Amino acid sequence: MAARQASQGNAMLYALVTFVALFIIATVFAVVYYVKSEEFRTQAELAKEDLQSIANPSERGALARIVGKPTQGKTYLGTMQEVVDDLYKFILGQQPADNLPATVKFNEISMKIDTLNKDILAEDVNPALGPNGVALLKTIEEMKSKLDNARAEIVQLAQINEDFQTDLENATNREEQKRENFLAELNQFQSEVDQIRGSFDALKGTMDDANAEQVNTFQEKLDTEQAKLRQKQLDLQTTEKKLDESDTLLHDALTKLEAIKPKPDKEVQAHQPDAQIVRIDSQNGIVYLDAGVKDHVYRGLTFAIYDRNKPIPEDGEGKAEIEVFQVAERVSAARIVKSDTKDPVVKNDIVANLIWDRNMPNRFVVAGEFDFNNDGRIDADGAQRIAELIERWGGIIADNITVDTDFLIVGIEPISKRRPSQQELDLDPMAQQRYEISVKKIGDYNQLLDKAASLGIPVFNQKRFLFLIGYDTLANKNP
Repeated sequence: MAARQASQGNAMLYALVTFVALFIIATVFAVVYYVKSEEFRTQAELAKEDLQSIANPSERGALARIVGKPTQGKTYLGTMQEVVDDLYKFILGQQPADNLPATVKFNEISMKIDTLNKDILAEDVNPALGPNGVALLKTIEEMKSKLDNARAEIVQLAQINEDFQTDLENATNREEQKRENFLAELNQFQSEVDQIRGSFDALKGTMDDANAEQVNTFQEKLDTEQAKLRQKQLDLQTTEKKLDESDTLLHDALTKLEAIKPKPDKEVQAHQPDAQIVRIDSQNGIVYLDAGVKDHVYRGLTFAIYDRNKPIPEDGEGKAEIEVFQVAERVSAARIVKSDTKDPVVKNDIVANLIWDRNMPNRFVVAGEFDFNNDGRIDADGAQRIAELIERWGGIIADNITVDTDFLIVGIEPISKRRPSQQELDLDPMAQQRYEISVKKIGDYNQLLDKAASLGIPVFNQKRFLFLIGYDTLANKNP
């Protein structure tokens, strides 16, 4: 009994499991069927919308009426595209009307185009064609109109080409006529040239005969003249020999004359007086000069005073030195810086300054080293102070001597440094450079002296220069 109840329980369990399994399977099938049906319905709706976007029912009816039965294997639209292609070729003349499909004939299309034109002009479009059909036929009409215009242009171009060919032939004929005329003129000119050449040959023959006789005459004259020329050349050689002897005697005489005559004073320009003393105030130590603003005199300018009855000494030292402190238009006042009681300054004494000139500035070149204040030591800026003094008093400083240089002012000859040894170079690498600079200074100094001597330019040392400008006393006082 218990076994039977257990067997029945198992059977019920199996039945329940089977029912549940079948229910689940049925449910799955129902869901899948529902999903698929919804998918098919969606696709049908999309296909309907696509078909509607391609052509509405009235347009599809118009396609069926225009195309008729579609071509095998093609849709109505494919057949319509084939018809339009054939019609386009027909309009362009690429296909005869007989080759058009049976459903489309040229006469019918032409009648439809004419009817459509009337409808368009009357603004009464056939509703059976629809707006797309009207647009298609209008496009075909425009294409046919363009084809007709193109054919008319071809005819017009053919006429233009024919006219051009005619003009070309006329131009060719004219050029040929010009060529023939030119050849005729050329032949005429050639004939005239031949005649002239014949006359020239005859004249040349006559001239050759005459020239032969003249050449003989001229040859005789040439021989006579050449004999005379040879004689004159002998006379000229004798004369040149005598002239050389005279030149030798003249050179010897000039050499002797040069030895006995005095040499020109190249320093004469430095000894020229620049002004005179017109009045003296001995009590106050003031003198008045006959030069002022009009003569470019200015305060601080110094002069050396020399006796009016004696030449300027060779060393340039005057009997007094003065410094201008007041300037008027035509006169100036100067204080006496140095004087000699035994040889006092008197009226009409002359004054001079090597730098200053009332008419034009003098050009100077400065070379060497200077002890400006006579303290026994070379001043590092001595040459610079000389140059500044010259420029301040109206002179011009140049770096090198030329034919325009007036004076060369030289100081002490530079001293060459000893060539440094290797040990000295190790301790002071700049020693070699200083040595080369000192050698160059000596070379430049001697070169300026040689150039001044060759050009006859006066050379003054520092002492003589300061005497000639009346600044020796002030130079010793100024630091």
